[in-house]
Amino acid sequence: MKLLRLLFLVSLLPITVFAQAPVNYDDVGLIINTNDTNSVAIGEYFMLRRDIPQRNVIYIDAPATETITGEKFTDVRAQIEDYLASSGLVDTLNYLVTTKGVPLRVTYGGDLYKPDPRNAAFDAEIMLVLGYFSAHIGRNTLIIPPGSIRTQAYFMKDEHYNRKSIIPGSSPAQPYDMFLTTRLTGLTKEDVFSMIDRSGPFTFVNKDSALFVFDRDPIPITLDPYDNNLGEAGTVVEGFGWNALVNTDSVYVTEQRNVMGYASWGSNDHFDHYFTSHARPQNTWLPGSLAETYVSTSARNFTPGQTGGQSRIADLFAEGCTGASGYVFEPYDIALTWVNVLFNRYLRGYNLAESYYMTNPTISWMATIVGDPKTSIITEYPPLPSPTVSGPDVICEGSNLSLTAADSEEGWMNWFEGDSVSVKAAGPPFDDTHPLWVAEGSDCLLQAGDAGTKTWTFVNENFVGRGFAEFTAEVLPGLQAEITSSADTVYLDTDPEVHFSVSAQGVYSWDWDFGDGGNSSDPSPLHRYTATGEYTVTVEVSNGTCTATAQTTVVVLNSTGTENSRPLAGRIQLLQNYPNPVAPTTAIPFFLPSRMQARITVTDLLGRVVATVLDAEMDGGQHTVLWESDGLEPGTYHCVLEADGQRSIRRLQILR
Repeated sequence: MKLLRLLFLVSLLPITVFAQAPVNYDDVGLIINTNDTNSVAIGEYFMLRRDIPQRNVIYIDAPATETITGEKFTDVRAQIEDYLASSGLVDTLNYLVTTKGVPLRVTYGGDLYKPDPRNAAFDAEIMLVLGYFSAHIGRNTLIIPPGSIRTQAYFMKDEHYNRKSIIPGSSPAQPYDMFLTTRLTGLTKEDVFSMIDRSGPFTFVNKDSALFVFDRDPIPITLDPYDNNLGEAGTVVEGFGWNALVNTDSVYVTEQRNVMGYASWGSNDHFDHYFTSHARPQNTWLPGSLAETYVSTSARNFTPGQTGGQSRIADLFAEGCTGASGYVFEPYDIALTWVNVLFNRYLRGYNLAESYYMTNPTISWMATIVGDPKTSIITEYPPLPSPTVSGPDVICEGSNLSLTAADSEEGWMNWFEGDSVSVKAAGPPFDDTHPLWVAEGSDCLLQAGDAGTKTWTFVNENFVGRGFAEFTAEVLPGLQAEITSSADTVYLDTDPEVHFSVSAQGVYSWDWDFGDGGNSSDPSPLHRYTATGEYTVTVEVSNGTCTATAQTTVVVLNSTGTENSRPLAGRIQLLQNYPNPVAPTTAIPFFLPSRMQARITVTDLLGRVVATVLDAEMDGGQHTVLWESDGLEPGTYHCVLEADGQRSIRRLQILR
């Protein structure tokens, strides 16, 4: 193993527990080599077990060999890129999975132990296609002078992966733009079938019996950081309450049971040959187990019988391991996985691909990750969701409705319009692609539609199952309100009082604002103005559930006989009749801003017309009409001028 010493600084971020929402493989692309029977069989088996959509399968015509030339890789790369582009999968996939029989590595020259610096794992090249980092494919881009390493963008991150998520701190903002790529391979296709069967999302692990093994070497090839990382990994695992065996003496640890995690120097351990052959640990492994060995060519082949050279991760899969990282050429020790961070991420709920790629630094280099990318582990099953929903039982048409879900479990939370029978009939999936979907999260803010009985459904789903909760509310018709006033123009020197009322059915609260600072809660208030001006009068009425608002305008002038009483431009005005009280004839002055149809009536206090004074087309300007009150009972009446959609009212008195 080459010892190019380029150091990283690493910190373990705070522990986070992630939601246990259902996991699907809609964002996983599966690569099958049609020229290899193993590849076809494994691909078809994985499709069936993980319900992978047929459109996500990428068939390639490639040599059925583990090594291909750069020229042949260019051809295979084009096949993959063409399919991704033509199928519309470029922006929907986050992961790629290769299969045994798909080429393992790409060579531009040299050999296994002295490779051309452009040589790389097939998977490490494919992960960069059609993205921002595709220029690194087929190039020696590892080292940045004067001696730094170019790491891939997801290295040491602590967030779930999405190819289109923005890289934290990137300027200008840049998405990750890589496909996390893993491989389904082993010595035989039966080994791979078994690996698939013992892996996948939310693999259950008995925490009490599980063991993590970290086998250090008393005289390691490199102490800092990698041998130290083995010790640190033990501390991390124990900090999460798991059992860990950290060996520091010359014993090469073998024959451990219920192994959940493993890391060692493999055949680079100075003492392995005293305890086992080919550095095989001969463990029994738990489903969901992960491994890493500090061996530079540990993934050089997955061929039965080829045991020469250094130890292989292929032998770990034959023993029963579920996932591992390895290296297809001599890679430099900087390419090694940081196992102290690997198990920190994996034990906190990240999947296999996320955990390895957050802890394997290189880009377009020699590492390959083996395993189902979405494998993750749990130590207990969450309960089946059984949510409840609360909200107002009665709401007004068109107003906002706030609903809150309780007793929900970690996972998906979505709201739908209609009852659960309708929602189930239109689904699944029960997400934002559902035709009745309205919102996500535990709280929902909706706008009530038309009046009637309305039902909404909340769906809480985790990988155990889904729970439905309905909520029904009565949506009441909206209120309609209209203000009636005794006058819309009054004079300070005569009668500056205005009597207001509002028509609205079933209300029992009134909130009046007269526009001059005055207010009232009476249903039919009388208000006296004390200053000239144009005032907007507002009332808000309520029946306890619904509210409505109405407005009108009142103009207050100084006097009927002064210069300040000149009519306002564009407005009709009914001036005070004289004499008032009527005895029995009175003159009714009024103003029209232009020629228009004018109508003057006298009404009682209930608004019923008792006399029509004028109904004719009149020129603009000041006018006066005479009216005799014969036949009307003594009392208070309203004189009403209507023209051009405007209305002006005056109070008049009749005496006998």
